[in-house]
Amino acid sequence: MDNHRRQNTAAQPYESGPPSPESTISRKISFRIVPMLFLGALLSYVDRTNIGVAKLEMQADLGLSEAAFGLGAGIFFIAYVLFEVPSNIALHRVGARIWIARIMVTWGLVTSLMSLVDNVWMFYGMRFLLGAAEAGLLPGVVYYLTRWVPSANRGRILGLFFLAIPVASAIGSPLTSTLMSFHPWGLHGWQFMFLAEGLPCLLLAAVIIKFLPNEPGDARWLDASEAQWITDTIRRENSGVTGDGNGHSSWTDGLKNIRVLALSAVYFSMVVPIYLMGFFLPSIIKEMTGGTVGTTGIGYIAAVPYIFTGIAMVVISRSSDRTQERMWHFAVPTLIGAGGWVVAAATVSSSPLVAAIAICIGTVGAMATIPTFWTTAPKVVAGAAAASGIALISSIGNIGGFVSPYMFGVIRDAFPGETGNSVSFLVGAIVLGIGGVLMIALSKNLPATTPKSTKTAQLQND
Repeated sequence: MDNHRRQNTAAQPYESGPPSPESTISRKISFRIVPMLFLGALLSYVDRTNIGVAKLEMQADLGLSEAAFGLGAGIFFIAYVLFEVPSNIALHRVGARIWIARIMVTWGLVTSLMSLVDNVWMFYGMRFLLGAAEAGLLPGVVYYLTRWVPSANRGRILGLFFLAIPVASAIGSPLTSTLMSFHPWGLHGWQFMFLAEGLPCLLLAAVIIKFLPNEPGDARWLDASEAQWITDTIRRENSGVTGDGNGHSSWTDGLKNIRVLALSAVYFSMVVPIYLMGFFLPSIIKEMTGGTVGTTGIGYIAAVPYIFTGIAMVVISRSSDRTQERMWHFAVPTLIGAGGWVVAAATVSSSPLVAAIAICIGTVGAMATIPTFWTTAPKVVAGAAAASGIALISSIGNIGGFVSPYMFGVIRDAFPGETGNSVSFLVGAIVLGIGGVLMIALSKNLPATTPKSTKTAQLQND
């Protein structure tokens, strides 16, 4: 009987046919590559936005106005924008393994050195250095994954990677606020926090140097046939996108593509409201609760919108892959999110509970569509042009990272208290809504989704 049972068990996988190369390879990439990149993105987002929680104590220690804080938070993105395209070109030339590790080492060191800031000009300078150090990570990973993951599965893989942003936001605020409760060696809480949050980047850089393969052919955990399948599939998909028809192109092609510039505007409309939440949500919560909740409690409350965002991000990216539809999976959540923030603007002073729910809806609309957006962007450029084009989208979009904190800082100085919160949410809603409308308008000029044959195969796999 036992022998018969073992024979049946062994034969069972073949009753429905052996697993396809696509599903097997996607599973391997999900377990072998994505976790390292996920941790890198998580640490990155924590280290660029921890200033929002640090502000609760750092602002008074350094004597910063709301506008000065907003300017310092935004200066990060000036450097980020300046070095984004050169960073991605360098990644294309020297390989992801070395370059991503280099990014992590430099930004980890600069984050720790933020603990030495003692005046407003040093604050500005260190934020600029942090942006220069981190430039290229997110677009570099997007470009890297376009060389590993066929477009039919790209939404869910990018969804796993970009899940790091809401997860970082959910755990980052509580972690940052908790670390700020410690005062070793006579340090202020925010100084110890910067020191502690910079060091893990150095450890992860060592892991990436050892385990991250540059190309499918470098991965020991892929069979030769699997590595060749990835290479051939990506080459077929890139054929005719740009360049000479074989996916070959110059990095300058990505900078001249009008659709790249149009997508940059859409990304800008996403970044502005995202960093309204990233930099000012703790302060908004403090004002909504009338100052009755301490720093640690604010950190935990600030995590709530991102828990819902993480769930929505997984659902939207998987649905987008399953249907191979991208535009409406982006536009509908974005427009609903904009509506949520209009409600938040109207109720933030009169009904905190309704406002809290509306803030969650707006955050989902602003952030949960990031993977869907980045499945669209690589469709307009290939080869070296993809490295520069993706970086240009990220660069122009991240100008919003400078505009957002400075603009909302000025708004909050001009309209103190609850009025400033209402105006901030209303402006964020308008910018986010423009992004959804732009994507609908641009959809007619974007390449078609995955060919029907590929789509059918993907649906069968699902």
